[in-house]
Amino acid sequence: MLIVGVFLGALVSSRLSGDRSDVSVPSLWRWRFGPGAAKRFAFAFLGGAVMVFGARVAGGCTSGHGISGMLQLAASSWVFMPLAFAVAVGVAFLMYGREGRQHV
Repeated sequence: MLIVGVFLGALVSSRLSGDRSDVSVPSLWRWRFGPGAAKRFAFAFLGGAVMVFGARVAGGCTSGHGISGMLQLAASSWVFMPLAFAVAVGVAFLMYGREGRQHV
């Protein structure tokens, strides 16, 4: 019920606030990978599955390492967080390159 409640609460909140756009494929994604919403949702699901696997292997999630681990001065979290940001920047450049800035 917690998972269903979180999902439904977020959905209702986004609809009532009017803060959610109806664009399912942003212009940057459309420029790089095409207009297909199914491909975008498939990659989002795959990315989530990889994150769940990584959280299981690492013994915690990214925010757990970033917030709790760093506040507890855990060396593993202090190594992980800068590396996570560096990898994220690298992946963004691999996916979109420098030309991607023109399509945001």
